[in-house]
Amino acid sequence: MSTLDELLNARPTKEIWHEICQLLPELNEEQLSTIAPRVLSWPAQQRPMPDDWWDQWTTGDVRPHHSLAGVRHLGILRVADAEDEHDEGEETGLDDADFYHGATAVAAPSDLSWVALGAAAEWHHNGGDIVRWNTIEKDRLTWLLGGGDYHDEPHDMQVSPDGRTVLTSVESCLHAWSAETGDELWTHPERSGSDDEEEEEDDFGDEEDEEDEDEDLVRISFSGDSCRVAIGTCTSGRVEVREAETGRVVLSIPAGQQAFGPVALDENGRLLAHTSPGGRVVVREADSGTVLVTAQTRLSHVNALAMAPDGTAVFAVGGTADDAAPAAQLLKLDPAHAVGALIRPTELPVEIDTSSFTFATRAMWTDRGPYAFVTADKGSVLFDSTARTLWAYPTRQIVSFTPDGRAMVTVDETIEAWFLTGLAAPEPTTAGD
Repeated sequence: MSTLDELLNARPTKEIWHEICQLLPELNEEQLSTIAPRVLSWPAQQRPMPDDWWDQWTTGDVRPHHSLAGVRHLGILRVADAEDEHDEGEETGLDDADFYHGATAVAAPSDLSWVALGAAAEWHHNGGDIVRWNTIEKDRLTWLLGGGDYHDEPHDMQVSPDGRTVLTSVESCLHAWSAETGDELWTHPERSGSDDEEEEEDDFGDEEDEEDEDEDLVRISFSGDSCRVAIGTCTSGRVEVREAETGRVVLSIPAGQQAFGPVALDENGRLLAHTSPGGRVVVREADSGTVLVTAQTRLSHVNALAMAPDGTAVFAVGGTADDAAPAAQLLKLDPAHAVGALIRPTELPVEIDTSSFTFATRAMWTDRGPYAFVTADKGSVLFDSTARTLWAYPTRQIVSFTPDGRAMVTVDETIEAWFLTGLAAPEPTTAGD
């Protein structure tokens, strides 16, 4: 067998990568750290996670050498006119759902053992199917909501960090399901027509907004401990915090206070961040609604938020009035309130207009800091708070970060898991290093 040094000097091929993957598990953490820049210099798509690593990952046995994998192909969607290299002979349980017009939402747990997918609506006939698909036993499909039961499609779908709950909104109605069984845990408004809800404290789904329900996109964010979930509408201006398990309202911000989605919670669900007109970001106590900070960003529109687990900072992603390209800002809350410099990707290999497909922008706070994903008709890009472009693609992608921030799942005609540490470009070296 060739040495690792010889293999890394060779031209990247599937066969060479297979040999490298047999050698990497034998290295200790110091050796992996030394060799990592050379491995990461290979394009991520040429470093697929091998089957044995994948088996370990999906059972929660994440090992240091896994960080050098770039991608794992999960499956395909049978969309209109799709032609893909993975298509031949690949049949899965996803074929039982209707993804003819593609997907509009995706969510995945940290172990990537399944994904929840929302299909695009077939507007003259049905809404989009919403399903849970097993990425290991690929013939297993759990139905959450059939498209024949409604006429809409999901645009933000989230999985709780503990992997137990899937939440989305369609037809101005929140739906929470058990990820394990697919059973519905709660809905709001309740489909039974119950009037038990405390209307004064909860105006989500008011009839006065029904005429805007197709455009009034809903954004969702779980607390890190999975106990609470924040929901915010982007047009009608309604923001709530609920108990994730029961749907009970913890906080409902009155419509007149100009609170809008996107939203974000800290680890314990005690702090809530939401947007306000003019690029402002507001941080409140989640129990009382008391405003703690109102930060004026340099963004004209904020399309995604992520909060540091300890509640000391918020990452805002959007665009500016004078430039449609993606931008972000880091807002420090503690020990003193400060708005950081505007962050723009250092490289933008695809053309992206942040005024379109705002619902598909995502932000995630990871152990390595915050990340931003922005997509539009002509491309998609992932960048971090240091402005490094980590990943780009020439078409619009639907994406979701895993709750632990280790991976992101992208959906177009194919479903791929990209490992964030495996996307990090090698740091440039200086003389004497």
